[in-house]
Amino acid sequence: MKPRTPTDFVILGTLIPGERHGYEIMRFLESALEGAWRVSTSQLYVLLKRMEQEGLVVSRSEAQDIRPSKRVFHVTPLGRDAFEAWVNRPVPHVRDLRMEFICKLFFFRHLSLPGAMKLVLAQIDAIEALQERIRKHPKGEKDAFLNLLYGFKARNIECLLRWLKEEAATFADKYSS
Repeated sequence: MKPRTPTDFVILGTLIPGERHGYEIMRFLESALEGAWRVSTSQLYVLLKRMEQEGLVVSRSEAQDIRPSKRVFHVTPLGRDAFEAWVNRPVPHVRDLRMEFICKLFFFRHLSLPGAMKLVLAQIDAIEALQERIRKHPKGEKDAFLNLLYGFKARNIECLLRWLKEEAATFADKYSS
């Protein structure tokens, strides 16, 4: 089995409220997640086929009056469990906050899931652990580029922590069930 990607989980999240066909999934992603997540039509259908083979979704053919039949997908209990595990786990890398973590917060609100604040606090802990590792980097190292790199990482983490504590926590508190 190929490792699951964040896009797999975003697609599963779109199917949690009920079944949809591919075009409805695309429209939902474009409107609800706007700039936070993009998936091409061809990528969507490849992922849906793979997720169906893995038992995360099932599909059925639905006849239409004047058009060819469309394939309608819905999430299985296995897919729901995989989605819930993903949405409740903090992201492992700073780069994943911009898209993946934001989408997790979206699904907490959109699906009225409990535990948004727990996720935010776990994410703060993970980022603070990374911050501590960066702080341990030797200061005044002779390599100017490494000093520049670690300075960039340190400032980026400071900003992300402030955002998590002020904005993400406020959002999670407001939309927690």
